[in-house]
Amino acid sequence: MSWSIVNFTGEEIIKLALEMEKSGKEFYEKALSYAQDLQLKEVLAYLAKEEEKHLKDFEKLGERLSKEFIPNESYAGEYGDYLTSIVNNHIFNLNNVEDLVKGIKTDLDILRFALSFEKDSIMIFQEFENFVNNTGKDIVKDLLNEEKEHIKKINALFLIK
Repeated sequence: MSWSIVNFTGEEIIKLALEMEKSGKEFYEKALSYAQDLQLKEVLAYLAKEEEKHLKDFEKLGERLSKEFIPNESYAGEYGDYLTSIVNNHIFNLNNVEDLVKGIKTDLDILRFALSFEKDSIMIFQEFENFVNNTGKDIVKDLLNEEKEHIKKINALFLIK
């Protein structure tokens, strides 16, 4: 993906969000075959469906965004650099989903990865909220609330383990 030097476009931010959600969906689907606990399998299937729903939500949001977001920067490209570093350090970076799945040894590993993904997603969605219009803010807030619910579900399974 190429990053603009001065402006970070709505299209770019949506593309990042879509890639992130695809990675999460891929992880949850692949982790299903590694999970031992039936409740964990059910939660993973649920989370994969949620990520699919988020993909659709971000596509709708992309249709509503203006083409250009001009950030308040101290140097040209600062916001793009910042956002890029956040997404590149996201646990489910598109380049490492396969490696993460191979590293699964226990159900607790799956829960730890899932929890990290959801926490990272919240942080990134909060950044997305900074550049969208009011309609976009409502959509992002709904997504943030859903991610928080995902964390509650994952934490509940931690208590069982």
